[in-house]
Amino acid sequence: MGLLKLWVNHQKEDSFVNQLRKKRFALLKDQIEQLIAQKGHIKILDIGGETDYWKYIGWKNEHCTIYLLNLSTAPGQADVPGFVRVTGSALELPFEPGDVDLIFSNSVIEHVGSYANQSIFAKEVRRVCHKYIIQTPSWWFPLEPHSLIPFFQYLPHAIRAFLIMRFNINYFPKKSTYQEALAVSHSTLMFTRSRFQQLFPEATLHTETLFGIPKSYTVVKMD
Repeated sequence: MGLLKLWVNHQKEDSFVNQLRKKRFALLKDQIEQLIAQKGHIKILDIGGETDYWKYIGWKNEHCTIYLLNLSTAPGQADVPGFVRVTGSALELPFEPGDVDLIFSNSVIEHVGSYANQSIFAKEVRRVCHKYIIQTPSWWFPLEPHSLIPFFQYLPHAIRAFLIMRFNINYFPKKSTYQEALAVSHSTLMFTRSRFQQLFPEATLHTETLFGIPKSYTVVKMD
């Protein structure tokens, strides 16, 4: 498990998962830079984002301000030029239509707690901006990326809750009661291609594959 965690370490610049992110983002970089060329300077809202993500994918552009929206801000986080930290919920974005030029989100929509909330997330994205890039892991990839346990996403929530009561499972913290464990299990609901497309029917959906198996989906709308 230690080697596997190193392989998917988001805080290590040359980890396998960050190499995949760089490759994925390279397909989108030109579209973002075209938007900058059109407007001179743009504002990007990154839902659930952190500066390390942009650092490790190699993003550098002084004609762009990135707003990092999270539920809370950790004390002592240093300000980074070009980034603005914002406290708020993806289910009630603290922005009005036209406030930003592009919405970006990486592996967040699967964590908002319910299918209904995922629909609210999508509606809030469309309310604030008609240009967006939203990514999520694929339900079909055998290694579940949050637990790092193969096929964990296919288990019924009752069984997942049973395991969460007994073990610390990476991003699924151990809980002492069944109801708490069940809530943790329901906090991560992954997507098939068709269900993700249903939330963003007007967008183009790109599938990233690994070993021929869908690993993640990205919906892109830049017009």
